[in-house]
Amino acid sequence: MEMVKLKCGFENGIDIGLRGSKGGLSLGWKGNSLVRLKNFSFFHIDVEVHDNECGEVWQLMGFYGNSDERSRCESWDLLRQLSYIHSIPWVVLGDFNEITNSFETKKRPSKIGTLDD
Repeated sequence: MEMVKLKCGFENGIDIGLRGSKGGLSLGWKGNSLVRLKNFSFFHIDVEVHDNECGEVWQLMGFYGNSDERSRCESWDLLRQLSYIHSIPWVVLGDFNEITNSFETKKRPSKIGTLDD
């Protein structure tokens, strides 16, 4: 992931669970903000960002939802549990591996109502 971060111009980064060129999560950033790792798993990277440009402190989570549909509820449970520990502004980004609109699939009905927590 180091080469990808450098090509994107990221000066700093955190890699979790990388196995060669497969798997794992990576978070890269530019600038001189202080980024402190708070929590992580194979499905998320949770950091506290001290933004030196604006003086704000906020939480950022990179999230990857389980691609196995049977285990996906565990990903949502993890996200829900982590939401309870944040008392500062919080941003979550990533790949939730969840279909949110019925036009995205012809095999099953939409789960839109279940994503509103």
